[in-house]
Amino acid sequence: MPIYEYECPKCGRFDHLQKMSSPPLEIHEVCGSKVTKVMSASAFAFKGSGFYITDYNGRNSAAITGKADKPESKPEPKADACATCPAKQGAGAC
Repeated sequence: MPIYEYECPKCGRFDHLQKMSSPPLEIHEVCGSKVTKVMSASAFAFKGSGFYITDYNGRNSAAITGKADKPESKPEPKADACATCPAKQGAGAC
């Protein structure tokens, strides 16, 4: 359900959670003043399960967050390494 923002002349701005199909508020329930709906950044409230990382037990974190763990990279062999050396650690390693 969306959260709408209203302006009250006595109380100032306040948020109200209501269905999209509900008509806009006309009277502030707290003080009884006439209110106007304000254009603001959209907001919404999540209901139920499945919205938090803790709801995904047993799954790969990369599948949830989109961030894969980077494998440790091995150092690149040096260009001046001996061609016959199987380790190719660098010059002088043979």
